[in-house]
Amino acid sequence: MKHIEVSKKITLDRPVSAEDFKETLVDYLEKKIEIEHISGNTGSFSIQGSTGEPSSLTRHARMDINVSVRHESEGKVARVIMSGYVRPARSLIFFYSFAFVLLLLVGLLPGFVSTSAETSGAVDALFFLIFGIFIVQDINAKMVAPREYLETVLESLNTTFG
Repeated sequence: MKHIEVSKKITLDRPVSAEDFKETLVDYLEKKIEIEHISGNTGSFSIQGSTGEPSSLTRHARMDINVSVRHESEGKVARVIMSGYVRPARSLIFFYSFAFVLLLLVGLLPGFVSTSAETSGAVDALFFLIFGIFIVQDINAKMVAPREYLETVLESLNTTFG
């Protein structure tokens, strides 16, 4: 589980209602995140969703984000704060666990990497180490992506209303 928090102060060029602000923010988020549930009022609400393509084998990350929109200076400035947690999706964890166990079972065969050998050696162990490092790096990359999505959404809101 990873905590993420992004915020942006947007100077509004025209008065914007809180409902329009929320609707635009949700529209931008839906382009990158599959939103499953939205709860709360227009000033402070929660979003639950997941990243990754619906057509792919696995989802990437599950997100629980709290969004707070505060209008300051008589409606001329809006502060948007998004904070919450991101965790790997269950399908991603199951997929990598299954792949790792499958490779471990295949690795029990003598000479998994070096087929001319009668026993498993250092090259086989190195192969599993590299595969494990790949899994950790891939999951970490998929956990960082939602923060970048949220920053992009805030920049889009600044372009739209600022």
